[in-house]
Formats: sequence, C-alpha cells, structure tokens
Amino acid sequence: MDMAETLFLCDRGQWQRFTALCRDADQTPGTVLRDLIRLEIQRRERRAARSDEVIDERLLGRLRLLVAEALVEASSWAEAQARLRARGLGYAPKGGGLVLIDAETGEVLCKGSEAGPGYLDLVRRFGAGFPDHPRPGLALTALLQGRNTRPAGPQINVATGRETTKIGASPRV
Repeated sequence: MDMAETLFLCDRGQWQRFTALCRDADQTPGTVLRDLIRLEIQRRERRAARSDEVIDERLLGRLRLLVAEALVEASSWAEAQARLRARGLGYAPKGGGLVLIDAETGEVLCKGSEAGPGYLDLVRRFGAGFPDHPRPGLALTALLQGRNTRPAGPQINVATGRETTKIGASPRV
C-alpha cells in the first residue's frame, strides 16, 4: 500500500484528548485517522451518488401531469391507486411518505411529493392513511391536526384534576 505522510495543525488540547481516546481503544492515532478519512470519503461519494439520481425534468413534468389527472376526481386511496394504475403508475409507502412507482415493474420513479401532493396532504384529503403504511401514526397526527381536537364544553385539566371551560379559564373548585 502506497502511503502519504501528512502533517496538519491541531489544537494541543484536542490532540491530547484524541490520543488518550486512541490509547483507551488500543489503537494508534494514525489508524483512527486513516479510518476517519476512509469513512468521510465513502460518505461524500454516497452523497454525490444520491444527488446524481436527480430525475429528468421532462419526465418529472409528465409524471406530474399524470398524477394530477389521476387525482383530480379520486376520493379514496383505492380510487387514486386505480386511476394511477390506469396510467401505468402507483403509490408505494416509503419512509414517512410515498413514492411513485411504475405499476408494471415496481421501479421507483420519484418521491410522491415530487410528482404531486405530499403524503400528509393526501391523508387529509382522503381522511385516512395509505393502506398498510409502515408509519400509521403520521396519518393519525395529520388527521388530528386537521380537525378541532378540543371537544366543546368543560374539560378536566390533567395536571390539577380540576374542570375548566376554556383555555385560560379559571379552574372550578
């Protein structure tokens, strides 16, 4: 392995703490620094690879049109999926949202929010989360935020156990 000798300046206190950590881990500072350099190169290469995966703007424009056509009259997830399938597309859950996929191959084309409304907007529109979404709590939160979650009439203050009638009202004894 061809090695390059490198000299750099570092705060003396930090260097002493670093070498103590290396000693505790039974490693040399050089070994740890080489590993850190290797990991940083890998991290940046992965980031660059992800940014190279930017979707073609013409394709994205066409996908946006197809999604808009499919969603214009859809009133449920089933109806939205059927209308997307008729156009060769579909939604699939991923992370905290949806991705738009090729219905035939299952290939991910783009994030759902790149081609149309975001997942939480669709949840509010359809009144339910996407079927079998791995994070159902997101849909529940979006639905609760879209409504007035305070029932009318008196409420019990959880901290004091006393009844109140509205925010800022004096507790009734």
